[in-house]
Amino acid sequence: MNYKNAGFRAFYHHFTAIPLKEMLKTSVKDFSGADKANCILTYGYIDQQCGLTMEILAVGEESKNGFRFYDGNDTIRSFIRIGAVAEDEFSFFDDEDGTLAKRYADKLEMLHHYDASEEVEKTREMSFLDGSRHEYFVDDVLVYLMKDGLKPEGCWTRITGLGDHWIMGTLLNEPDQNFGYHKGETIAFFVQETDEKKVICYSDMNPSQKITAANLEDGSMLEEAVTAFNNERTEPHLIDILEILRDSYVWIPCNAVLSDEDQKYWNDIAQKVTDDLDADPAELIGKEFKTVGATRMIPDILQNGEQFFFPIFTTTEAMGG
Repeated sequence: MNYKNAGFRAFYHHFTAIPLKEMLKTSVKDFSGADKANCILTYGYIDQQCGLTMEILAVGEESKNGFRFYDGNDTIRSFIRIGAVAEDEFSFFDDEDGTLAKRYADKLEMLHHYDASEEVEKTREMSFLDGSRHEYFVDDVLVYLMKDGLKPEGCWTRITGLGDHWIMGTLLNEPDQNFGYHKGETIAFFVQETDEKKVICYSDMNPSQKITAANLEDGSMLEEAVTAFNNERTEPHLIDILEILRDSYVWIPCNAVLSDEDQKYWNDIAQKVTDDLDADPAELIGKEFKTVGATRMIPDILQNGEQFFFPIFTTTEAMGG
């Protein structure tokens, strides 16, 4: 059996052995036993940017008596993108007793860097999405954008979140038609079975409410939508907020982090004011300052108990400015 027959779940977070064909020998040249090996022990994970990937744990020898694997090499990383071995036969190891996981624990620990959110993990279990998934990039699904007056258009979308009845994702390519959404923006999409019993993903791009620039000018429309959501936390109310928010200008309180060069400038001024008894700090009020290096703006995250909030305000007055 190979990847094209088995699908990604046979590899994802599982140990598999694949043949050591000629094109892979460079990838394992620094592993113990590489000169005698005829197979590679791998562990599958998903790199959202590069697709399903096989981490090389060790090389081994396959014979009529089974498999024998050598020690790994924790000083280097070597991996195989699934597309390079998609048609190769593989052997699966369930590792029920945890022997392989324990033996190669250090290398497996490094792969936690690629762990996805709980919501994305749940979508990887949804087999009804498989017909819409990219062959190798399993979090990328083909979503049909739909809007009155336009033709349905398929766009690749990377799954980022999950609601009760909808999925969130990021558009990976620019639609050919003007749906009002662009590459890199977040959309909500749904799953539906067609009359031909085919399961598709689609996103209704028709706004649930008419929004004009005048509506958004004073921020009251956004505030009303937030109030409605707080009173009744439903998906339609959340979508109302998202529709308004994407076209609104908002204020986000931030802490400015200056470059080392700019910070030194102000440190020198502060030291001068401290050392000079005749200096008046009030003279600095209104002083214009042009940064030399890059300034980072870090949002001032709010905390209420164990909950954290990303604050946005519709006006400077609401922010307390």
